[in-house]
Amino acid sequence: MATEDLRYDGQVALITGAGRGIGREHSLLLASRGCKVIINDPGIAYDGGGSTQTKIADQLVEEIRSKGGDALANYDSVENGEAIIDASMSTYGRVDIVINNAGIVTPETWTELTLESWQKTINVNLTGVFSVMKAVWPTFIQQKYGRAVFTASPAIYGAGVAAYAASKAGVIGIANSLQFEAKKLKLDINCNTIIPQANTRMVKDLNSDINASRLAKGKSELKSAPQEILDQLGPEKVSAMAAWLSHKDCEYQAKVFEAGAGYFAQLNWARSRPLFATEKEGVVDAPIPENIRDGQKVLDNFMSGDMPNSGDGKMGAPSALERVFGHTRD
Repeated sequence: MATEDLRYDGQVALITGAGRGIGREHSLLLASRGCKVIINDPGIAYDGGGSTQTKIADQLVEEIRSKGGDALANYDSVENGEAIIDASMSTYGRVDIVINNAGIVTPETWTELTLESWQKTINVNLTGVFSVMKAVWPTFIQQKYGRAVFTASPAIYGAGVAAYAASKAGVIGIANSLQFEAKKLKLDINCNTIIPQANTRMVKDLNSDINASRLAKGKSELKSAPQEILDQLGPEKVSAMAAWLSHKDCEYQAKVFEAGAGYFAQLNWARSRPLFATEKEGVVDAPIPENIRDGQKVLDNFMSGDMPNSGDGKMGAPSALERVFGHTRD
């Protein structure tokens, strides 16, 4: 059964970190479907160092225009979100879609990580998202419409790059908080997060530097995934999810999706069956550690729990306090 192609005609998308890798594929896909695209990319190295490709955004703009599309190059840092949005507004007069894709990563272990490196990563990956969204939010409100896609990482599950993992976990918090705000305003603004998995330039350069460091210390190189797997992890196999979440017909709010190699899955927060230690259980004063120790089987039971959801305009579904009061009233 044929379905109608998703189009973005008349809309404007800002994509940060758009010159290479996943951001480039996002840009090409949206532009091919009628969207005007702001290509934001200062062309810096994967670790936030000096420029490696100073005209990377212009090159992609030329490619999009050669195919009949419309695009604008922008080289501002995401830490200066106001300048990026001003450039978008002065050229196109609106911004309908923001895909927060820019990010850096430094290859330090926890022992090696310095405050300077930590702050540099947070500045781009988390504060940069804040800066861009802070600048575009009044436009979304004025338009009563907007789509924002945030980019987290599998590093949030645990990886040897603490600053990067922390910043990417924080991105989910921003997305869910903005959805909470939008829901209160009763506006058609959707905020969602993707966790992409792709064999990008960032991943390749990071792994190369990690192995160089290991060899210099007399350690063996880390084994990479088999080539047949890496060949399936092209960045172009992530962008369908970002494009759908950016579309006017998409109704997802405050959701998190994994995407890579043609695989897509939604993640959900899960709350276990609650363990109560209240007067109803004979706990007159404050709970004691033994209450927790003796109730571990309850806390490990997710079959009788629920899923908190920021998209419904509430703090949880239901909130922890509501559950406590409901329990003690029963």
